[in-house]
Amino acid sequence: MNETGRQIVTSMGMTLDEGVPIDLRGSLDTQAFLAIGDSVEIILSGSHVRTLRDQAAAALGDMAHVDAAEQVVGDAYHAGAQALTAAALARKMAQAASAAGAGEQASTAEQAATRAAGAAERAQTAARTAAEAMGLADEAAEEARAAAILAAQAAGQEPLDKQAGSNLHLV
Repeated sequence: MNETGRQIVTSMGMTLDEGVPIDLRGSLDTQAFLAIGDSVEIILSGSHVRTLRDQAAAALGDMAHVDAAEQVVGDAYHAGAQALTAAALARKMAQAASAAGAGEQASTAEQAATRAAGAAERAQTAARTAAEAMGLADEAAEEARAAAILAAQAAGQEPLDKQAGSNLHLV
């Protein structure tokens, strides 16, 4: 932690539960206050609030894309599971048809079972691969953000999210 005059510059992380109240409000002296729960108050300048406003739409969009991707991955995995169940049923019925002397129907059911099992394997492999790719993309995005901050500092510039400084108060 580094203290400079009235400012405390620090790095910290926190995860908020859904029920934790947050409040962002402006004041008469060109500052804004971000209150988190009953014990954290962060004083922001106008440029901080504008930066948050500009980043909020992108963050919400990112969250919506992740939700959509997770839904597709889940749907693919579940479709694969359903195909496996259908393949097992088709094989069982193929055996019953064969035992009853219905060779053509048994052959058709066995072919359908083979196609369903293959499709199930492809769907579940795709779902696992997509989930892994999502994790790698998230890690790469974090690395890119960190590299951008270092590059901005090396160029003698502050990254957009650091340009106005920081003023953190715990109440």
